[in-house]
Amino acid sequence: MFGTLPLGASPTLNPPQLPLSGPVFLILTAAGSSTRFGAAKKELLALGGASVLQRALEAFLPLRDLAGILVTYPEGRLDEVAGSIDARCAERAKALPFGLRFAAGGPTRQASVANGLAALCSAARAASPPLDPSSAVVLVHDAARPWVSADTIEAVLASARERGACLPLADLPDTPKTIGPDGFVEAHPRREAIMAAQTPQGFSLGVLERAHAAAAAEGWSATDDTQLWDRYVGKVAWVLGDRKNRKITYREDLPMEETVAFRIGEGWDIHPLVEGRRLMLGGVHLEHPRGEAGHSDGDVLWHAVTDALLGAVGLGDIGAHFPPSDPRWKDADSGVLARLAYDKVLGAGWEIGNIDATVILERPKLGPHRAAIRASIAAALGIPEEAVSVKAKTNEGFGEIGSGDAVEARAVALLRRR
Repeated sequence: MFGTLPLGASPTLNPPQLPLSGPVFLILTAAGSSTRFGAAKKELLALGGASVLQRALEAFLPLRDLAGILVTYPEGRLDEVAGSIDARCAERAKALPFGLRFAAGGPTRQASVANGLAALCSAARAASPPLDPSSAVVLVHDAARPWVSADTIEAVLASARERGACLPLADLPDTPKTIGPDGFVEAHPRREAIMAAQTPQGFSLGVLERAHAAAAAEGWSATDDTQLWDRYVGKVAWVLGDRKNRKITYREDLPMEETVAFRIGEGWDIHPLVEGRRLMLGGVHLEHPRGEAGHSDGDVLWHAVTDALLGAVGLGDIGAHFPPSDPRWKDADSGVLARLAYDKVLGAGWEIGNIDATVILERPKLGPHRAAIRASIAAALGIPEEAVSVKAKTNEGFGEIGSGDAVEARAVALLRRR
């Protein structure tokens, strides 16, 4: 069981040889339970089309001396954490000399970082030629801080190389107070004398590993790595942080647009009916002398549904993704196109709540085919049939639809945040 002792013990470890000239490693901490955030794991949440974790990771990829990345994850959730990094980003990370690695976390952040440090130091010592971990820099960063800037990263790295350990500190916008157990304020410290710790925090990789080992042997706990360094190694340098580099702890820490739970999209399409084409509606073939004209199979219902899905998340329309000028989509199955579009919607962090569609067609009658159309749409999108509604209307003999020369479809899609 870890105890908690005040800082200020005499250092017991030798400081690193300065400056630190070795390569740079990154540990992204993502092994927490996100209890204060709510039901979802915050690092896996989609933020502008990529996970929070990926946003944090991408900020470090431009570092010139970056040698490898290690991500900690909660026991049993490796696939989820690894899957939150898209293929393009993962390939860039895997191309680093030490690649992209994962380490199971422990019961505390301190234990999780210790696991990551042990894995990186083991890899460094096993390299050919072996790498002295004490000469390398490790940047420890919260995966729940997706807005870290390049300036902050570079400033921490430069200071850590020169002084052995460094963290970014941000000024407090509010006046701090210290409180007692009796429900009263005990002291009024000067705001200028207190700052808030951020990440990344930079250290000698090998020395920080030994500091963690010393803390584990002593049964001493800390809430960040600079406390361990201060206790077992020496003083920690600091650079000015950035208030934008906030950590997502509560749901209200997200930008307002990311806290919206639902989005609505509307789709509409109309196609002429011509001889020599099949009449397709929601992937179901209806026997009729004429079918929809179009570059793809002309399925007007699928086109309306696809536009509703794309429009709900601001991804344009079906023509932007599958232009009729592209020969790949000639006579294409519109249900396949809808599924490709929905994959983009899922990637942006949204999923279907329900779809309500209306087909305006004079003949043939849609009633006998309604159940098959609902089932076809649900199966193609991987959603329950009860989430799909398909209604039928005629145009009462008016216009091109009323004369049987065209078919029209309208769709509304309600999306919910994944």
